[in-house]
Amino acid sequence: MNYQAFPSRSRSSDDTGLGGLALLAIASATEICEAVPELQARGFFAAIGRRMAALESLDDLSDAALLSMRINDFWRALDWGEAKLELTDEGIIVQHTNLPRGIAPDPRGHWATMLAGVLEGAYDSWFRTLGSGPALTTTAEWKGDTLELRHGR
Repeated sequence: MNYQAFPSRSRSSDDTGLGGLALLAIASATEICEAVPELQARGFFAAIGRRMAALESLDDLSDAALLSMRINDFWRALDWGEAKLELTDEGIIVQHTNLPRGIAPDPRGHWATMLAGVLEGAYDSWFRTLGSGPALTTTAEWKGDTLELRHGR
């Protein structure tokens, strides 16, 4: 997959228009979070995450190291940090770090809510593509600057 269409935060805002995109993203997240119940907003953001996950098909993978590499390539192309995957007896734990958190003023934390929902949807979609059953769920929780996602029972 070619991710050149996704601009990197490392470029200046003047070159890519990221300042405007950041403001639009915060405004959209704020509007959604304040207009609908929290569960409905989370579902909306998860649906966006599932669409994002469809951009990187992982159904051909069976190796955890290769899975981690492909997921991290995807997030790095978006400049959305990186993930560390841990396989446990209870499921999969993902520690996602270096996410863009302070892209615009957001006193109510709607950006963090949006990120949690989007990543929850993306990881859930990828794990289901790899054969996860319907009894397993994916949940996301902020732990400081790290978003921890758990997929399992």
